[in-house]
Amino acid sequence: MKKNELSRKRNRIGWLFILPWLIGLLLFFVKPIISFLIYSFTDFHFVEGGYQLGVLENGLFSNYSDMFFKDSNFPVKLVSAFGELLYKTPIIVFFSLFVATILNQPFKGRTLMRTIFFLPIIIMSGVVMEIMQRNMTSISTLESTEGALFSVAALTEILQETGLPTVLTDTLTTIVSEVGSLIWDSGIQILIFLSALLSIPAAYFEAAQMEGASGWEIFWKITFPMVSPFILANAVYTIVDSYANYGNEVMLYIQSYFTKDMNISYAAAMTWVYLLMVMIVLAMVFLICKRFLFYNTSR
Repeated sequence: MKKNELSRKRNRIGWLFILPWLIGLLLFFVKPIISFLIYSFTDFHFVEGGYQLGVLENGLFSNYSDMFFKDSNFPVKLVSAFGELLYKTPIIVFFSLFVATILNQPFKGRTLMRTIFFLPIIIMSGVVMEIMQRNMTSISTLESTEGALFSVAALTEILQETGLPTVLTDTLTTIVSEVGSLIWDSGIQILIFLSALLSIPAAYFEAAQMEGASGWEIFWKITFPMVSPFILANAVYTIVDSYANYGNEVMLYIQSYFTKDMNISYAAAMTWVYLLMVMIVLAMVFLICKRFLFYNTSR
């Protein structure tokens, strides 16, 4: 009885905590979202003094059918984005856990190393990030035609000589060529995992060491189960972050219809399809994590 009462109290506190966000959602986001959905089923065009919604010539769902049966670029970019999510998300999450575990160990220069990995969080937004994106684009173009291209080509040749399948070879070389961006995208995830590691009571580790447990056993029996709920949080953050990433090809393609072609209806339809894909991926991640991750309910 007491446990149920405590659970209800925690639920009330949780709802109270997210109440400001819910109020902001209802006041400022619900109406634009509904309007944006309506735009995807209508012929949106600007007129003097505002805009007008007309009836689509080829039917209510013509924008959605056109993107899959007439647009040769959007489906390819959508599949490519989905493939990147499948391999980048687990790599970023487990790389972040690995780095956070190292940064949690006592060693000289630990504060400096934590600061270095925290730098992407500081400069990921604002004018600094925009300037860096422009510079990195021009630099990456130059590097891809020089040293980076030859190193990846050499790695591809080595992997092909081992007899690995072409799909696996392409995946490995893509990962190697994007190591810098993977590290850059792991800043917040590392911080979240580091906070989770610092919240584990030291008594757990002391008891395990007294029982003669090795470092490997301590990690899998104590560390990993205690931080496993944060794997879900970081996976969700990584997927959402990739959705809004500056260099996201799908979003850049959709944005071109907003800014250059001014085809608002078609751009709105593509946005909803991409959002639906991301929601499906999030649901898959949630179901997998809910089944295999450990949650400490004793707190």
